[in-house]
Amino acid sequence: MKNSFSVRRGEFVRIMHKERIDEQSVAVLGRVTGIHRSNMLYNAGFGEGVTELELMPGANVTGENIFAQLELVGYRDPVSRQIKIPRRPLDPGARVETVDYQFLCDFYEFNEHVSLHLGNLVGYERGENTVPVFLDVNKMVTEHLAVLAMTGSGKSYTVGRIIERLVALNNGSVVVFDPHGEYGKALAKGKLHFSDEIEQVEDLRDQKTLPQIKNMIERLQEVGAGIQVYTPQHESFRHKYAGKNHCLALQFDRFEMDDVAEILPGLTEPQQRVLDVAIRYWRHADRQEPRDINRLRYFLGDGLEEIKGWDDLSDAEAKALNGRSAAVASMKLSRVLNEAQSFYSATMAEPTDIYQMVGRPGNKKGRLAVVDLQGLSDTAKQVVCGLLSSEILRAASSKTDPLRPCFLIYEEGHSFAPAGGKAVSHRIIKKIAGEGRKFGVGFGIVSQRPSKLDADVTSQCNTLITMRLKNPDDQRFIAKASDMVSKADLDELPNLSTGEALVCGRSIPAPLLVKVGVKALVHGGESPDVLKVWDCFNE
Repeated sequence: MKNSFSVRRGEFVRIMHKERIDEQSVAVLGRVTGIHRSNMLYNAGFGEGVTELELMPGANVTGENIFAQLELVGYRDPVSRQIKIPRRPLDPGARVETVDYQFLCDFYEFNEHVSLHLGNLVGYERGENTVPVFLDVNKMVTEHLAVLAMTGSGKSYTVGRIIERLVALNNGSVVVFDPHGEYGKALAKGKLHFSDEIEQVEDLRDQKTLPQIKNMIERLQEVGAGIQVYTPQHESFRHKYAGKNHCLALQFDRFEMDDVAEILPGLTEPQQRVLDVAIRYWRHADRQEPRDINRLRYFLGDGLEEIKGWDDLSDAEAKALNGRSAAVASMKLSRVLNEAQSFYSATMAEPTDIYQMVGRPGNKKGRLAVVDLQGLSDTAKQVVCGLLSSEILRAASSKTDPLRPCFLIYEEGHSFAPAGGKAVSHRIIKKIAGEGRKFGVGFGIVSQRPSKLDADVTSQCNTLITMRLKNPDDQRFIAKASDMVSKADLDELPNLSTGEALVCGRSIPAPLLVKVGVKALVHGGESPDVLKVWDCFNE
């Protein structure tokens, strides 16, 4: 390098290269992964006794020795237009040149019409040489996304930017499972809240796009789409959203029997058998949907004698109908129902309509459904998430009445799909990971502890957005779970600044370091200013 200002770590360079003797030279793109700088005048080997050095008049010696380390991205084949890695060594001494905006745009061939502007390339995020980075929407949504980073790195902000663009610019349907109520702050007190940064943004694209997003969300809101918040039936949520929230009224009988066993762990075999029979009889006695959950509680209590007279019981089932076992099963069931406060009963007007939440293919209104689970126990969150996800996949796979394609976001994904599978939502997320693409159901899983995520789920995520990660276990997990991240990429992870992300996978032509742009809606995940809240004692 001529001097230390020639290029910076993370920037791109090109080297002309001829792959075959009968072919034209092509430009091979490389990314600077490291820069080493030393000066012979400050070298310990120069001599400990040297304290002063005076150069001869007119001498021009810096003693600087600077060289950069590159990782080759590849070259774009002139015929197939695919990005390929050179199979022939580059010429020693070949000239290395910096690249400009136009070269990178031509190389990556972003299609703005089917892609989502995530942010700008690190090192090219300002001024005339700004290089925007786009994600292919189809591949990101249907082939799943993972956003992994330690807390405070900007992962929720990044997801927020993605989903508001999917809804406002691509007219998509997005469902967010929000354990901390961060995303719902955009509709706090029943009013839309937009970020103050919209007016101060530097990026020329965002200057044009953010007002469009704001305008479109306001228009969608007026026609009953836009941002809709679904919450348990707690009164506190009604206060939080000024009555503009939708109370969840899920149908417990939609759970499969295997799921029921996971919801109520620790049941003995006789207790499990009583519960199974009671659910079967409930479905038999109340043939018309929706079924009142309180009727199931009744059959596990006073209604047990009614079940004993059922003709459909086998001898073994009749013997298992023990009042003590039914009481224990009823108690455990009531505990889950009371924690979740999200199930349909006869006192409610109607059950939660998945088609209203996501929309049918003919419904052309983009919507963001936020399922606010703040304050619920981990088990209750998993129960709500598991049943809703199951309902969405079931409706999407219907041959007669399918759903719009939709994108599910699992915040704090290690709670919903943990390694080891100890969560009721785990089975359905694995099913969506394997089968969702065929029915237009994709998901994005967000976590600050990747090593605690289920490896089968993350391995199905074909787009990976990784932000600052310092835990070696988490870095090793990413290296094992994905073949898209190189060692040089892993070395970058601990040094990324807040809002910087390494993006790789099917929705982007090659791994890129991105500075994530500004979002339009207010961000609810910011840390509080504790000194401002504590204030000072003046009495």
